[in-house]
Amino acid sequence: MNSTKKRVSGMLTSRLTQLHSEGYIYDFALKGKNTVMCLQSNAIADKTSFTVKLVDQIYDQLCNNYQYIHIIETDCGEKGILMLPEIYFEKIMLN
Repeated sequence: MNSTKKRVSGMLTSRLTQLHSEGYIYDFALKGKNTVMCLQSNAIADKTSFTVKLVDQIYDQLCNNYQYIHIIETDCGEKGILMLPEIYFEKIMLN
C-alpha cells in the first residue's frame, strides 16, 4: 500500500523561523472583524490596540492553499504572527 504524507512547506517553516528570530514569537488568531487573540496568553486586542503588517504569501502544502503571513504588534508589547488564507484588510500597513 502506497501512502503519501503531506509535508510542511520548507519555505513556510523558514519564513516563520526568521520572523521568530526577529521577535515575533506569539501566535495570533482572528476573533472577529476587528479583534485578534494571542494564543499563548488568551489576551484579546481590538483594532485600536494593535497594528498589522502583511509580510509574505507562501503556499501551504498541508492546506493546499496560499497563506498570507501578517505580523502583529500590540500596544502591550506582544509581537507575533497571524496567518490567514486571505489578506487582513481591516487595519493593515503594506511595505
